[in-house]
Amino acid sequence: MEASALMIADWLIAHNNAVIRYNSADDISNLKIQKLLYYAQGCALASLGKALFDDPLIAWKHGPVVESVYRKYQKYGRQGIQETPELPLLSPDIEILLINIYNAFGKYSAWELANLTHREDPWRETPLNQPISLVLIKNYFMAHYSDINRPSILTDNIDQLREIGKLEENWDGEGGLPFGRKFIQDMIQLVSTMQNQPDLGPTGRGSIQFEYGSRRKGNRYLGLEIFEKDRLVTVYEKNELEERVHEEIEMEDINGRVQQF
Repeated sequence: MEASALMIADWLIAHNNAVIRYNSADDISNLKIQKLLYYAQGCALASLGKALFDDPLIAWKHGPVVESVYRKYQKYGRQGIQETPELPLLSPDIEILLINIYNAFGKYSAWELANLTHREDPWRETPLNQPISLVLIKNYFMAHYSDINRPSILTDNIDQLREIGKLEENWDGEGGLPFGRKFIQDMIQLVSTMQNQPDLGPTGRGSIQFEYGSRRKGNRYLGLEIFEKDRLVTVYEKNELEERVHEEIEMEDINGRVQQF
């Protein structure tokens, strides 16, 4: 087994912290993390053909629960979990799955997710306080959530960022700089928070370029060049009248700038 439920919970909390930083989100409560673990396990069984973790999901009153994770965060009660774990290093297929799970279910409140699990067979058909069968979970998710992990522009961009992370020094024949793993991971976290996905690519000067629109005459264009060295973002924008803007912003302001475009 590649990961424990605690590791997956750490990933979800760290990712939610990134969404808070780059976009907008509330802190995740213990109740909500339990439901996200359930949906992550179910979608992994259905789309990857394997479980994410060995820890059993127990049918509690308010839906499926991983007891070890519940005990760890019990001190927070109904409040948001105030922790900042490092993003665990997971395989690409699991990371993509978790991003898709978060985007599909993270927008709901803890109680909305709890009520959703109450309408689904795995919880309904399991006696209270008993483990929910993985076979029951897999069969239900294959019938109802088989498209959660489908390819998308976002997953294509994440794959492209991973390929950019493999570039070696002088990759362009002109002294192109390689990129560090932490920077690439930050870029993956950033694009996973963006509703409007960019065209993206590396530059030899140690930056990654996000682009919207077209550079052609008479077309609107927005370019965001993110530099690994200082994480500053240079903005290049032109409108239909060929009026141009050149400014610097912080990474945390990128989503707002794209929404203005």
